[in-house]
Amino acid sequence: MRKVKLNGKKMDTREHAHRHLQKQLRLPAYYGANLDALWDLLSTCGEAIQVTLVNRGDMISALGDYGEKLIQVFKDAERGNDRLRFRIM
Repeated sequence: MRKVKLNGKKMDTREHAHRHLQKQLRLPAYYGANLDALWDLLSTCGEAIQVTLVNRGDMISALGDYGEKLIQVFKDAERGNDRLRFRIM
């Protein structure tokens, strides 16, 4: 299982968040850098992956409701994909 750490401090704007997600999760070049595109890729990921989000508070402070929606995308994708694990530290 591949382990990925997401750092909320690096997700201080939507653009930075999606850039960080693309790099850390090794998302393809065609990644659309939005929540729908993220869900599409996470929900169909065939590789076993454990994603851990650290510094959640920093991300939420910077992104507000968008940060909460981003977390919800991971939770929803985890429910639909048994190869994905998501946790917040």
